[in-house]
Amino acid sequence: MSRLYQNNQQPGTPSESPVSKKLQKQIETGAIQILEFDKQRNSVEVEYTEARERQIKTVWHRSSHDAGAYGSDILKAVFGETGAFSFPKSLYAVRDSLSAITLERPHALIVDFFAGSGTTLNAVNLLNAADGGQRRCILVTNNEVSAEEAENLRTRGLQPGDADWEALGICRSVTWPRSKFTILGQRDDGTALPGDYLTGKTVEKEKTRNFTPIGFVDPAMLDTPAKKKQVVALINGLPQTLVKDPCPFIVSEDHNASILFDTAAAEDWLEALAEQDHITDFYIVTPAKKTFDGLKAQIIERLGPLRVSEDEKRPMCAGFPANLAYFKLDFLDKDRIALKRAFREILPLLWLKAGAIGPRPELPPNAPEPPVFIPKETNFAVLLDESRLAKLLRELQQRLSPPTPLPEGEEGISLSQVFIVTDADESFKVMAAEVIETLGPRHPGLQVVQLYRDYLVNFMINQRQDAQEGAPG
Repeated sequence: MSRLYQNNQQPGTPSESPVSKKLQKQIETGAIQILEFDKQRNSVEVEYTEARERQIKTVWHRSSHDAGAYGSDILKAVFGETGAFSFPKSLYAVRDSLSAITLERPHALIVDFFAGSGTTLNAVNLLNAADGGQRRCILVTNNEVSAEEAENLRTRGLQPGDADWEALGICRSVTWPRSKFTILGQRDDGTALPGDYLTGKTVEKEKTRNFTPIGFVDPAMLDTPAKKKQVVALINGLPQTLVKDPCPFIVSEDHNASILFDTAAAEDWLEALAEQDHITDFYIVTPAKKTFDGLKAQIIERLGPLRVSEDEKRPMCAGFPANLAYFKLDFLDKDRIALKRAFREILPLLWLKAGAIGPRPELPPNAPEPPVFIPKETNFAVLLDESRLAKLLRELQQRLSPPTPLPEGEEGISLSQVFIVTDADESFKVMAAEVIETLGPRHPGLQVVQLYRDYLVNFMINQRQDAQEGAPG
């Protein structure tokens, strides 16, 4: 990134260097290269030759990290009411934290095990929208209700699991709706989300300068500093201490306003305004509109439009180009899994493990488990009957190598995971080797996983797994 470093000396005066000693050293070592040197302004434009490693500070102090304005207020904009969630984090505090770690990782996977109001997913989508990344996010939360709500629900004879109880849980009432509303840019009733996001980037815009004629005062009457101070007192941004004797006009490098008291000194005023790009407001004491318009035109010609940097904004109603899937985590019977009778239940986890590519596949209701499962437009396949390995490989080769070429610019989906259901470790090793030999050359990084053994081992809790370390899968 190019940056402009400038000292505080006046143009044309001697200077040791327009950059600090630290930057000089970086230039000498080649970490920074000079792109341009402006002698008139005594400034240089420099560029880092490679990405800098920054040490992230422990404490940040940024107005955008205020949890009230950018946490609670954003949640109010999403839901249209206050009190949806107590103490939500600032959206931008979370975004900046994620950016510090994943700025150079546009395909990162972020997991939040304590999702709360869903700020993390909102921040990931905002970060992706700003830099074109494809980061993914998994939110995990329970559906508990507050202590006060729980007491009220119990007095009504309700308990966890009842529909009215679950509807008030944090996931159902906050996390999921916020995630959906912010992606769609609107609520369920179709109302658009109000307000804007701060993208974290700045844009340079042109703004017109302000010109004000002061025609209610006769210039000839402003013959003393005291009278001129009375006029200056009416102007925001100019202190009366700038009025001296004589004082035909005021031009200050430290203030954004300037005033011309005597039009006879207009040429000197215009000369003093040269290079004073920071001045935004001009006041001209004259009752003559022609004189005012002429001086205004000359200032615009000399200084041009005002260029200012502003925070780039993104309308909340624009939503985000993202997909969203909702899963209910539940306990499965271990014996049922060991007997290979839980394929329908773990199918969403297989899709997630493979990267959540394409539409989430489902088995039709009451449909039997197929011997080979190769969902369309996804990057994984499952062999449920180990005697059908040849069929699996044949169908995968046919799907991944279509008889007719794909349209120019399109690429087929690369296979990333093949799941094999078998209890025989040696048999799995042989089948896995055949899968890699047949499909691996065209699909680098292809992984073969043993089900359901791999699933059961991954979900062991408080048990030693030393004996499993050398096993396949």
